[in-house]
Amino acid sequence: MIAMVSMAGCQEAEPSRTIVSLQIDSDGENNWIYVYTIPRIKMGNLTISIGGITETYSSVFSHQILMSNEDIANITEEGYFLLIVSADLKNTYWEFTCKMRIVPSEFDEGLFVADVLIEEDDNEVEKEWQLPYNLPLEFK
Repeated sequence: MIAMVSMAGCQEAEPSRTIVSLQIDSDGENNWIYVYTIPRIKMGNLTISIGGITETYSSVFSHQILMSNEDIANITEEGYFLLIVSADLKNTYWEFTCKMRIVPSEFDEGLFVADVLIEEDDNEVEKEWQLPYNLPLEFK
């Protein structure tokens, strides 16, 4: 029984059965970007680029980045910051790229939304995500 419990957190990496998920949240002063795998499997590399500042993490299950509004203000271009998230697992790659800004909701006081610009078929599509928002990354 102890062996079964200790092995429950260890999964064999199977890319076709893995979801790499991106979660974004804000409390108005601080903002979080959280990337994780389902099931809990180590990624070979996880790269998060925010406003041109790139960090790569090797052999992680997940990673969370905290950004204050002041941090975001320093990296914005036309009110938006560039977000690129990519992950690999056994030569299978996931990626998501967008321009984003986090603003208070027009309809619900105390809630926040992400205004997101995503390239689709050579067009920039605008979306609004109520935070917290969760998005599975797509295969690259």
